[in-house]
Amino acid sequence: MSKRFFTRNFSRGNLSAAVISLGVALASPKLFAAAPVVESKPNIIFILADDLGYGDIGVFYQNGRPANKPKLLTPNLDAMAAQGLIFRQHYSASPVCAPARASLLLGQHQGNCAIRDNEFDKALPNNHTLATVLKSAGYDCAVIGKWGLAGQHGFSPIYDPATVPGYPLQHGFDEFFGFVDHAAGHVYYHDVKHPLYEDYANVTASYSNIYSTDLFFARAKKFVREHEAKNPAQPFFLYLAPTAVHVQLQVPGGPYPAGAGLHGGLQWPLAPTPDTANMWIHPDFTNATTAYRNAVITHADWSPTMKRYATMDRRLDDGVGDLLQLLRDLHLDTNTLVVFSSDNGPANENDGGPHTSDPRYFDSWGNMDGIKRDLWEAGVREPTIAWWPGTIATNRVSDVVSAFWDWLPTFAEIGGQVPPAQADGVSLLPTLTDHGLQRSRGFWYFEYLFNGKNPVDNGPDGMFARKKIHAHGQLQSIRIGDEVAVRYSTTNDSVPFRLYNVMTDPHEDNDLSGDPTNAALLAHVRDLVKQVRRPDDEAPRPYDNALVPSVTANNQIKGKLNYAIYQGTWPWVPDFDALTPIAVGKVNGLDLSVAATTNNFGISYKGYLNIPADGEYTFYLADDSGAQIWLHEIHLLDDDFNHTGAEISASVWLKAGAHPLRLFYRHASGTANLSLKYSGPNLPKQSIPATAFSTDVAK
Repeated sequence: MSKRFFTRNFSRGNLSAAVISLGVALASPKLFAAAPVVESKPNIIFILADDLGYGDIGVFYQNGRPANKPKLLTPNLDAMAAQGLIFRQHYSASPVCAPARASLLLGQHQGNCAIRDNEFDKALPNNHTLATVLKSAGYDCAVIGKWGLAGQHGFSPIYDPATVPGYPLQHGFDEFFGFVDHAAGHVYYHDVKHPLYEDYANVTASYSNIYSTDLFFARAKKFVREHEAKNPAQPFFLYLAPTAVHVQLQVPGGPYPAGAGLHGGLQWPLAPTPDTANMWIHPDFTNATTAYRNAVITHADWSPTMKRYATMDRRLDDGVGDLLQLLRDLHLDTNTLVVFSSDNGPANENDGGPHTSDPRYFDSWGNMDGIKRDLWEAGVREPTIAWWPGTIATNRVSDVVSAFWDWLPTFAEIGGQVPPAQADGVSLLPTLTDHGLQRSRGFWYFEYLFNGKNPVDNGPDGMFARKKIHAHGQLQSIRIGDEVAVRYSTTNDSVPFRLYNVMTDPHEDNDLSGDPTNAALLAHVRDLVKQVRRPDDEAPRPYDNALVPSVTANNQIKGKLNYAIYQGTWPWVPDFDALTPIAVGKVNGLDLSVAATTNNFGISYKGYLNIPADGEYTFYLADDSGAQIWLHEIHLLDDDFNHTGAEISASVWLKAGAHPLRLFYRHASGTANLSLKYSGPNLPKQSIPATAFSTDVAK
């Protein structure tokens, strides 16, 4: 691949906490240092492990454990990290699989995503996904492994998956091999009750007694080889989602095949192991037999459960090394970005038999606290590695804060596309390449509902006892800069947040909320968590009807909005903040006449909407080619992917005063049309008058 780059100017304003509260984020676009765009489109592979903790990889934590503690060994992932970039501050969107994966695929955090809490197997909504975006850029898109977002529970051998609304082939993917129902991934040897599918065909019978981690990596190698054989000029995107290390704690039927890559390692088709299935333990972990006692474990004190977990972790590592070697053998390594991560923190679950996955065995949470289904740091911070030889320099470590919803804009930019405005994230290409200024939204928002308990809760030394947490319930957290504010058992909007500096205190032992110097930050947090999320009736919160706070907006020009004009053709409403405008200025309301051309243009309107009284307001949008509207960072109206030309509406509870407004409008051809109306307390449905808008004098 050529290492030459061409550049493009971007608006790369950093939306800090103070900026959000003051509404400065709505300023006219500014130009910053350009980020590189690769001249040829590279292949992209995203490997998403299941329930793998931040501390379960050697280079992230295990290699530094004390000598008297047992260690997990991940030589291939360690080598991948040495050859690429470690993200030390990278977050999943949620502490459990379904919402985390939905946020990854849609590019949205949990304040705007349609799948939240424990909505397993809820259908992925019809919207832009990683696959639809890359497919529009000319990519061949495949998914292998876990899906769990189809909209149907309990697939039977005779079920017709083509009728399932959330099936992967209906969301941009060209090929699918894996399991659809999330519960089908709770075993590593698939059977009638845990079926496998190839595209729309049930192929379970063809792969019985084959270990799924091996099966999915072997299938990934098959996909890469066949793609290169039939169409090497076309870039590919592979979303590879193995089950490891989710319970059940099942192990392979034999050692990993010798070698790796084109002529070694896993080779398709795999031979089943009916006589030895779920029996083989890696030799590095077979030398100790003493049972686990009171969470105090030395290197010679391994339980059968520990050996199984370590073997599963090592098998995942073997698969990664095998796949990377294949890329080298096919001379694809310098033209392929590979990202490795995990969907949520380490599990603390029983597998329905004698084994319980317990993060205390190996400190799977690393130097933090947190497990699957909670919002302490290790519940959502994930071990993430990016590998792209020749483009990503070796031995790099980044503390740039990032999250799952950033990958859709990143992959869009790598593929030569402007990211769709629907995505909450920003492109990480400047961080990957160490070139250009990294954009940021300035906050990372999380929410979750959990009413159960885990074994690590129990006893006076349990994780939650240490933090004086007596129940989970409604969980909510937000990161701003180095600080994370978190609250549990959120029964109403006034429940206070705890505050931690997670750079200096990643274990979250020192609550800073009592420090008077943090009072302003905590007041901002209490407002911000209502300004970044859209209520969802299917995932209700006790603060859903709390009024979204207004902001202080002094020195306003009444009746005006800032506008920016963009010229181009786009397959969606683009993130205009990632483009350079051809004209900027101020305009009376939503006046389309500022566009100097009649076809193929876009307009960004920014300013404030001044609400006259507290209450619930409904907004109505109609347009000709597509539009997106945000109040604060609430993605209020999305009239893009499902655009029909019909009016759409949404409601939100607002406090009287100024609310930052952002409206992105795209026009293709024909008659331009943009209509925005509202209704509210003592306010019948009507077009929003220009007098209700305002903008800062200096912007």
